[in-house]
Amino acid sequence: MSDSGGKKHINVLDKFSRRTFVAGGTAFGALAIAGCAGEAAAPKTASSEHVYDAIVVGAGLSGLHAANLLQEQGLDVLVLEGRNRLGGRVYTLMDIPGKPEAAGELIGGNYARMLDTARRLDLELFEPEPGFIDSEKLYHLKGQQFTRDEWAGHALNTLTGDNRELLPDRMLWELTNRDNPLKGKPLDDWIKPEYAQYDIPFSDYLRNQRGYDEQTVELMNIIIHTDNIDNTSALHELRRYAVNDFNSAMAKARPDLPAVQQIRGGNTLIIDKMAEKLNNPVLLEKSVFGFDDDGSKVEVNCHDGTTYRAKQVVCSIPYPVLNAVKFAPRLPAWMDNAIREIDYGISLQVHFLVERNFWEDDGLPASMWTDAPFERFAVLRRGEGDEVTSALAFINGDEAFKYEMMSDEAIYAHTLAELERIRPSTKGALKPIMVQSCHRDVHGAGDWVFWRPGQIQAYAGKMRDPHGNIHFAGEHTALLERGMEGAFESGERAATDLLQRV
Repeated sequence: MSDSGGKKHINVLDKFSRRTFVAGGTAFGALAIAGCAGEAAAPKTASSEHVYDAIVVGAGLSGLHAANLLQEQGLDVLVLEGRNRLGGRVYTLMDIPGKPEAAGELIGGNYARMLDTARRLDLELFEPEPGFIDSEKLYHLKGQQFTRDEWAGHALNTLTGDNRELLPDRMLWELTNRDNPLKGKPLDDWIKPEYAQYDIPFSDYLRNQRGYDEQTVELMNIIIHTDNIDNTSALHELRRYAVNDFNSAMAKARPDLPAVQQIRGGNTLIIDKMAEKLNNPVLLEKSVFGFDDDGSKVEVNCHDGTTYRAKQVVCSIPYPVLNAVKFAPRLPAWMDNAIREIDYGISLQVHFLVERNFWEDDGLPASMWTDAPFERFAVLRRGEGDEVTSALAFINGDEAFKYEMMSDEAIYAHTLAELERIRPSTKGALKPIMVQSCHRDVHGAGDWVFWRPGQIQAYAGKMRDPHGNIHFAGEHTALLERGMEGAFESGERAATDLLQRV
């Protein structure tokens, strides 16, 4: 990988033409250190006759990274975005005190592509204060409340030995990554046939191969970031923690650099800067419903009646959203099935202003971790010093489905009622601000891809295959990394594949 070993980033594309780059570049690495936009060409006006070198569908991290890399190689690129804003799942809530991130919270120390891009765009990176989210929590499980100091001896704790010290909110991470067969392996090993034995229900893996009892599995299910622990591939979770473990190891190997960072002013700023670099402005509210590839060019058809044409296309639309998109010629059967079957994790955030420090009234930790409908409740301290800026209830998995058809007002009322039921001191202390859900966004589909049992074996090795002149990007196609760096990786790979066709 381009980010291992702390090597200095250099702008290699200054020295090579596109033809030289394509002949000698690699899919994962060469583009990560690119950074030499040439003289800007005059923007072109979109018309029914104009044929672009490339159209990128989706103005999230993967799409914008691909577009910038292609433009740096001299291509005429247009980006289409279905939403009325840029950024996809990178979305800083600018109107909420402290500017919390709706998704894409932390930039890992090993996120070489993202860090390199931020630096080249002159964005200020900073290490957040350790207490920007309260680590001390009040636990509420099966109608009982307790603090961290009470857990080791609590009747609900069915673990034995030293494991009894393991707090409920750490079980999923610690117990999954313990004896992880992917730990220390190359990051692309998860798609190898030898690991297909773990492409089984995660709950079966925990019960039958790790020997954990039902109570422990049930507690781990509370924080699972899919829909349900029974419906999640164990290999998906093992890969998730192996990647995190790798990034943590890389951070420890470079103690001079922060383990995690954020962008001063909000992570959304990297999106804005990436879009500003493009010669052709991103076109918003261009929801795509069809691709028509005649072999020499692709027509991209939008719901507003407009059509755009390009020699090649990069499509970063999430698989669940591609269910509503038509392809001509038709997709291969495996991909058609994958689009119907693969899903994204569901979660929902309810943000509040804190109008009274309710935790001072009852003398308990401010934040909570529960099996109640609101699941997790965090008091955020993103101001100067220890200043409380806002709070949020975070609901994910099966529990979040209950909120799907509710109005925002109904969500506020339901969440506040549950908070007050469990913790009376919150009554009158919280003022709802907004509800944020990637899953309720028609263009978003959810938080990030998750794999159900058997899907990795069936589809993961093919996710990067082009369809004619259409190349697929997005975090769901990443082979090595996950999250924001996975989005960068996928955009880089799609750009590389496209350049080999030009």
